[in-house]
Amino acid sequence: MVGTGRLRASFALIVALLASPLVLPAQEVLAPVRHQPQSLAKGADMPLSLPFFDDFSNPQHTQHQWVLGGSFVNQGYAPLPPTVGMVTLDAVDAAGQLYPSEMGQLFPADTLLSLPVRLDSAFLPYPHALSPADSVYLSFFYLPGGGYGNMWERVGDSPQPQDSLVLEFYCADEDAWLQVWSAEGCDADSLFARTGSYWQFQQVLIDDPKFMNDQFRFRFRNYCSLDINNKKGFLSNSDQWNLDYILLDAGRRAGDFAARDVAFVSPAPSLLRHFQAMPARQFTAADMKDSLSLLITNRFSEELASDYRYQILDASGQELYAYDGGHENTPVYWQGAAYQTAPAHARPVVDYVLPVTPQQPQAFTVRHHVREGVSGDVHTENDTVSFLQLFDSYYAYDDGTAENGYGITSTSSKIWLACRYPLHVEDTLTALDLYFNRTLKEQNADIRFFITVWDDNGGHPGQVLYRDEARRKPLFNGFNHFVRYYLESPLVCSGTIYVGLEQTSSDFLNLGFDRNCDASSDIFYRTGADWQTSILRGALMLRPCFGQRGLLSVADAAAPLAARVYQQASSIVVESQSDRSEPLTICNLLGQKLFEGRLAPRSQLRSATLPQGLYIVRLGAAPAVKVLIQ
Repeated sequence: MVGTGRLRASFALIVALLASPLVLPAQEVLAPVRHQPQSLAKGADMPLSLPFFDDFSNPQHTQHQWVLGGSFVNQGYAPLPPTVGMVTLDAVDAAGQLYPSEMGQLFPADTLLSLPVRLDSAFLPYPHALSPADSVYLSFFYLPGGGYGNMWERVGDSPQPQDSLVLEFYCADEDAWLQVWSAEGCDADSLFARTGSYWQFQQVLIDDPKFMNDQFRFRFRNYCSLDINNKKGFLSNSDQWNLDYILLDAGRRAGDFAARDVAFVSPAPSLLRHFQAMPARQFTAADMKDSLSLLITNRFSEELASDYRYQILDASGQELYAYDGGHENTPVYWQGAAYQTAPAHARPVVDYVLPVTPQQPQAFTVRHHVREGVSGDVHTENDTVSFLQLFDSYYAYDDGTAENGYGITSTSSKIWLACRYPLHVEDTLTALDLYFNRTLKEQNADIRFFITVWDDNGGHPGQVLYRDEARRKPLFNGFNHFVRYYLESPLVCSGTIYVGLEQTSSDFLNLGFDRNCDASSDIFYRTGADWQTSILRGALMLRPCFGQRGLLSVADAAAPLAARVYQQASSIVVESQSDRSEPLTICNLLGQKLFEGRLAPRSQLRSATLPQGLYIVRLGAAPAVKVLIQ
């Protein structure tokens, strides 16, 4: 990571990447993040039978085969996996905490542990005993973290040479784990230079009689190291390894990586041009995409015919629309890493407008299906991917998962960060959902900022429309769970606005950054007079919330007021619990102040009779609270 140690972030980029060597005042930086892994482990009364297979495309399937010791299943932590989904091992435990270690020292981290597998017998194509002569192989694909290609598009963090990924077999007779394979840490580009591919295929022959029993288990483990970094809020998760397409079976031969499997590679996309989600009130037909982009692979050694379709379902599961892409030939992946390019499958059209009702939250499921059209797939779990299209109170450029942490390094004591949101109709901004990554010793927990809103000035943030009076700080609500920060006073706005933060220090804020959705052209920052457009591929996990549902749909995680605030008949009662006089305001959702004054210490104020609706109460510098008059 950037600092006195060696570079350990995914990357640190100077904005003027191609400029002559200069000392610039600010640079965008992405840090690795730590994750709260999925707890999918379940026990099993009976050992599993061959074949054992998982490509991590279906979590329900995964939970019946593995114990995830800190490892986590995801769809975006490494580019172009064999099929959609993967499992990632990194430097944090099952609670999302960095494993205890000394800086620079190697330490054991995550595990991916199989449930017991029967290697004494096989039941397909007929029941028979297994022996070392039955050619039992365990194969898998692996890729070190950190991505490849353009530096500004990479995901995660590469393990260093002293780090490693190991595979161990359990020997029941000795009650011991025996290492059978390992890989040293490196970056993906180095692997490609040596082998001609990024994802590496590995195969291990199991021919020792001591493993041929009904208690066989295998596990992957990774060993990590952390480096010293003096940048406050920067040090977090690192040293990722990604695994996919794990197969254990008998009757195999060396190098048999091909399987009769037509499958998706990429997750299902949003139907919207710019957003993953948006307020129902703001939706128009122009927000719909004209076509979708899908990656479909053929893992077999011959070209296969396949059929593709997608359907749109409402919240009750009723089909609203169906698209049929018909039959197309899918080329062999292994010949030039080719994917399906036929437009009817790879670029299906969208000639349908979702029936979104303004002011009403709605959800639609977009379900994609692909199938090998002759004999059918060997593996069907990866033949379906789905996307939940939400219309609620907020805009989202991100997909809800942070692969990195975003921040600006600068010598300036002030940093401004903003995202652009074009409003089709006038609306009331009431809150901001933010996701901050947890860091070593929660170093970013006391970094202060102000929520700020700007108008548009020729494609960049212009005049300030709103700025907090009280400073905020990062709050945490679990892995990839946003915290809702309510505006001190609701803001009526229209046209294009920019919503973001004014940071009051040069520390690394470590705001969640999604690398799989590209909103870089809508991200802006400045440390001086001029705004800069981001050059980093990705989306900030920053979601503006509008209207009444922006005050209702997420629990308030902010600190409580030093007062009791409640409804009494058609009035609002505020009882001060402070020992000093505090300024008090009561506003409606249009931002109109219904009361403005001061509340004496340990006193009570009762408002005038109010019509039904939501109201915002703010006392002193504490966060605002909402009151519903019914």
